[in-house]
Amino acid sequence: MDSTDPITMRDRVDELVSRRDRLSFSATVARHLVHRRAVSEVLLTDWCRTGADAFVCAAQWSRSHSFYRVRNGRHDPLLLAETIRQVGLLLCHEAYQMPPEHRFLMDRIAYDADLDGLWAGAAPAEIVLVVRAQELRRRTRLASALRLDVTFLRDEASIGWGAGWVRCVGPLLYKRIRSPQCAQATLRQQRPAPVPPEEVGLLEADDVVLGQCRQPGEWPLRILTEHPVLFDHPLDHVPGMLGLEGMRQASRAVLGWPDAQPTTCDITFSRFIELGEPSSVRATVQQRSAASASVLMVLAQAGHTAAQGTVTITHLKCGNTTLNAQREPNSPLFSAAPVAARPRK
Repeated sequence: MDSTDPITMRDRVDELVSRRDRLSFSATVARHLVHRRAVSEVLLTDWCRTGADAFVCAAQWSRSHSFYRVRNGRHDPLLLAETIRQVGLLLCHEAYQMPPEHRFLMDRIAYDADLDGLWAGAAPAEIVLVVRAQELRRRTRLASALRLDVTFLRDEASIGWGAGWVRCVGPLLYKRIRSPQCAQATLRQQRPAPVPPEEVGLLEADDVVLGQCRQPGEWPLRILTEHPVLFDHPLDHVPGMLGLEGMRQASRAVLGWPDAQPTTCDITFSRFIELGEPSSVRATVQQRSAASASVLMVLAQAGHTAAQGTVTITHLKCGNTTLNAQREPNSPLFSAAPVAARPRK
């Protein structure tokens, strides 16, 4: 967040206490508001406005999600990324009146999770999200771009921070950006055989998005268009959450830590990842300790970088798993300038 407009944790907790009675966890928001076909994939349950560009949202994380599973007694940290994605969609539609035919592009996503705060209990986790929209730009009366800063609260305690840099694109502009060939693209290349699921901490080969290793630290991306979660609905490009999953699996594979989880990430998407072209994920370990490692991730296609950034991967079986519990979102992780950002082509 901007240092000129700080929001302290005390402010967030006070806001939570005053607004919580207005939030409901009894049913999801309408699935079309978060661009999901399956109701089971909708995480958000309610929202309300607390200021001109400030909001509180409610989310519920299941203990038995089919893909983002509980591991070693903790919820999947990638739920933070998916929650941020859904918050962006919900608020663009409901708070900023983005028409349903507009497209939503996430140019950058970042989060920092307190792993101990992700404990899975005897009931689904009820999460309150304190959201501030910043860097708001408008085209005519509609929002065309904004940054969402999100604080994740559970039982009035912070369990993580996140941010998403969002663009809203009208149908005519999107048609100019995306050629008819892109919109009608299909997978022309043969899908590579998956790496063994146990190498990337999975039970089923159908969830593996990495093909057999091409060279040390690099894997082809398997584009699973039939996957019920990663491709919940048809798209003319590879969804960002599949890219993040590829980075998670690559970081596990390069370290040999199949049980590890991405507790922080900061990823910029600079190009569409096309369905009809081979793509690869490259993982380079930058720093490593017994408990965690920082991994530079690059997702490339046709000789171009489509996404890149850094993931902190944490070994769940190490002793002290409390990470960054008091980190404020004005840390370098949430710097206003996207990493290597450029317009998508």
